[in-house]
Amino acid sequence: MTRTLFRIFVIAAGLLLEAVSAHAGSDRTPPTWDTWSVGCGNTGLCFTSTFVRGQSTWVDVRVIRDWPANADPLLRITTNTPLAGDGEIRFVVDGKLEDTLSVAELRDIQASVVSPEGFRPIGGEGFWYPTGQATRSLLEKIGKASKLAIELPVAPEKTEVTVELGGLSHALAWIDARQNRIGTASSISSPGPGENKDAPHADAISNPDQLPPAVRSVWDASRSCSDIDPTIFASLDAVSVPLGESSALYILPCGVPSAYNTPYIAIQAKAEGMASQLHLARMAEKGPVTTDLIYNAKWNPARLYLEGLFKGSGLGECGTWNRWEWTGSGFVMIEEASRQTCDGKETPLSEWPTTWPAPTSSQ
Repeated sequence: MTRTLFRIFVIAAGLLLEAVSAHAGSDRTPPTWDTWSVGCGNTGLCFTSTFVRGQSTWVDVRVIRDWPANADPLLRITTNTPLAGDGEIRFVVDGKLEDTLSVAELRDIQASVVSPEGFRPIGGEGFWYPTGQATRSLLEKIGKASKLAIELPVAPEKTEVTVELGGLSHALAWIDARQNRIGTASSISSPGPGENKDAPHADAISNPDQLPPAVRSVWDASRSCSDIDPTIFASLDAVSVPLGESSALYILPCGVPSAYNTPYIAIQAKAEGMASQLHLARMAEKGPVTTDLIYNAKWNPARLYLEGLFKGSGLGECGTWNRWEWTGSGFVMIEEASRQTCDGKETPLSEWPTTWPAPTSSQ
């Protein structure tokens, strides 16, 4: 009987993963389901979020999950409107009142919630929902529901914002799959008997002073990398990645970010105290060349992918996107896409012309 149930569970988990993959489409960018988008930071922290705008009030709702095996899911709600300190926030799921929390109580608990490294709050008044079982219980309910109404105490009267929940279950399953949690006790979408393990991850670097001397020396000497305010550095998701027992990879911001492009460099450190900057392949008009800068760098610790996206405009409808894979000795470019026409027409990255592998390549 136990074996039969386990087989049924495995088949169900497989079908769930199939469904997630089918909805994902092109993997150049994370997928979306209805109004719910997903993404992960360079450390392996992942999230799903939705943004709802009322007449004068907007609300951002997001579920955040860090990479440690014992990391609980966190629920954060942010609004642009100051909340009355003596008021209450009401959560209504499919017409049923599920929770009422005083603003004063919520503000009191915020100091006890440790924000995961790599989490970047958006502007407005944000608060963490009570953590632990309270969050899990609410996620279980809204994951199966169609609407969540959030009533906010905004002077001179209350404001209600309705959040559509149609895509949330798919988004939570995507996070579980990305963090290898499906079938484990820590899974949000499909818990099972599997052992909780750390998700694939990298270590956050929040300050240049954390860098080993050899890495710091290379970073200081490269272009104008160190010409960056420490506060800005801390917000740019710099990480270190162990590469076996003898070396490590550092992905670090390099210089002051522009309006929509942040340059990074990659440095490999070796056990004997040596470090060197890595140069990565990209395509030019007449063939492959190398570059020492990665713009808007993203690290995928599960696939050992490094991605860069140079935006040609603030809209992001043009530019160049690259994906490199770590092979054990260096990075190889496995895909590049480029759109050179900055015409103001929103064009998804999935529709950008592929420049590598080359159209004539048999790869």
